[in-house]
Amino acid sequence: MRPHATKCNTRLFIGFLLLGGLFHYFDPTENLLLNSFLFCGRFTIFAGLILFWIQSIRTRLLPTRIRAYMIAAGLMMLCLLIVQVFNNRIVGDAAGALTVNRFSKYAYWIPQTMTPAFFLMACILICRYGQDGKRWDERLLLIPPALLSLIVLTNDFHHLVYRPRADYPELMIVTGKYSQGTVFYLLYAWIILTVAIGLILLFREAGRRPAKGIVLLTGATLTWLAMLVLNLLVFDWLHVHQPYSTQEINIFGMLGVFEICIRNHLIPSNENHIGFFEQLGRPVMITDRDLSPVYRTNKAVKASEEELRASLKQPVYPQENIRLSGMEIRAGYAFWTEDESELNRENRRLESANELLSEENDLIRAENELKEKKAGLDAQNMVYDRIAAELYPRQKRIEDLLESAQPDTEEFRRALGECCVLNAWCKRKSNLLLLDETALPKRNRELFLALQESARFLKCCGVKAAAVGEETTDFPLADIHDLYDSFEAIIEGWLPSMRQMAVSLQEDGIRLAVITERELPLPETILPVEKQISEGTVFLTVRRRKGGEAA
Repeated sequence: MRPHATKCNTRLFIGFLLLGGLFHYFDPTENLLLNSFLFCGRFTIFAGLILFWIQSIRTRLLPTRIRAYMIAAGLMMLCLLIVQVFNNRIVGDAAGALTVNRFSKYAYWIPQTMTPAFFLMACILICRYGQDGKRWDERLLLIPPALLSLIVLTNDFHHLVYRPRADYPELMIVTGKYSQGTVFYLLYAWIILTVAIGLILLFREAGRRPAKGIVLLTGATLTWLAMLVLNLLVFDWLHVHQPYSTQEINIFGMLGVFEICIRNHLIPSNENHIGFFEQLGRPVMITDRDLSPVYRTNKAVKASEEELRASLKQPVYPQENIRLSGMEIRAGYAFWTEDESELNRENRRLESANELLSEENDLIRAENELKEKKAGLDAQNMVYDRIAAELYPRQKRIEDLLESAQPDTEEFRRALGECCVLNAWCKRKSNLLLLDETALPKRNRELFLALQESARFLKCCGVKAAAVGEETTDFPLADIHDLYDSFEAIIEGWLPSMRQMAVSLQEDGIRLAVITERELPLPETILPVEKQISEGTVFLTVRRRKGGEAA
């Protein structure tokens, strides 16, 4: 969901919530038709808001038990509204329907006790998320509300919740005609205790995040408590009709707390993944832990279950030139395919260019001695000199690594991985240096192919890396060189600590998302680098030059 759409939905939600409160405030009128219209409108608005919220979290959240508990809590809230309508508008205090009246009020306690239980279960999982180690099963918390609900439903046998007064032969749950039993207060104690523990857990978890989250959570909680105080003390004391019932305040207060948790990333979400994959333009599939598809693009990923599992360890090729890759994500796996037919053609062309370059290196030395005989090749000699000068430091580094590393050692394996990364840069850099600005198409893939080649060989060093997103740019050749050189300087400087990396093209440069073992200083680069850190991920933005200066 895009940020603009999220703000619009929030405004509409609050607007309808206020409209429902107005309907409730003006509900008790002498006009029965108007009274019925206001009541039906209020119920429709509140029920619609709950259903809208449930549908929204089905889209925004990953398929985890947290989402299941939140949906269950929303359904219990909806049941609470329905039972409230049945009690107040259909049964009421009719003396001729004492049994129906009594059991409808018994049923009223089921969603009231189950909703806080689901709230607390979700809060426990929010605090546990991402932590290792086996913990006790939070589903055991369903046992107390289930037992309490059973006691309420069997109240006719023991009168532990509602007791008839001595001067009324049959129990009537009407003001002045019954008294509360011990379990009645136990029910309220359960509700208050579970909600309070859940809020304490959320505050503890929000305190570990940026300050904005705990400020918003505090505001939502205080608003919830303030509305309850207004209802229970001010409105009753002034004998003013309440715009919201206590149950409605609890429902939307709990929804508000959940929403704050979602928007501050306390709950694992997949927000905006649909738009991201649509722009990516390639087959993508998200599955749960059992490889059952949860989301897939219009272009399907065609592979068997064995191929999917194999792609989690290393890329596989279910079809010729079709590369299937996979990686573990929160609550499941992500798979995508890439058509490498054009890349293979480019690799063959690059191999031919490398062979030509190897042959021409010998010719360059001979041509330097015979300049007077090869005057027409002066311009070409300048190109090859530039290539040799550009590639020499990395080639020298490769030579030093191979000479210093001892075979059959872990250091030798790491040295080979680094040599692969350096060699990928040498190949792509030489290819770029062979290009001419006048021959470069307006929209070209040269920079993306270079980034993709380097990302591919980073896996030789144990780094999960990928080049994603838009593949073509209209950058001039000089900017492509500067951006690629800056990218290479960053990955070489951070290679010992880098564990995951994704790079994508931007309108004015490139953007890297990097996960490292420890924070490292930025290496020296040709272009300036902007650095941001969010939730353990380092985001680096390298902008190209415009008018001779960095963008």
